[in-house]
Amino acid sequence: MPGKQRKGKRSHRSRKAKVKQRQMAGTGPIAPAAAAPPPAAAHPAVRPTPAPAPEPAAVAAEQYRYVPGELKRIGILAGIIIVILIVLAVILT
Repeated sequence: MPGKQRKGKRSHRSRKAKVKQRQMAGTGPIAPAAAAPPPAAAHPAVRPTPAPAPEPAAVAAEQYRYVPGELKRIGILAGIIIVILIVLAVILT
């Protein structure tokens, strides 16, 4: 529908207007040179220690914690549907 008005969280200003407003406010895009890290001579070479990886069993348990409840619900619904079908088969034959 071409006449329908969109409702949402998006701003109605164009991209150019947003860039222009940022430039006027002094918060334009950061230049690549300003974002570059300081020279290596200022900091000693220190490697950060990697975080230990979580156990696969813990990840799987957290990721699939809703599955037993869902399987129970599916089983109950399947049982109800089978009972309804059996009752209908007895009544209609």
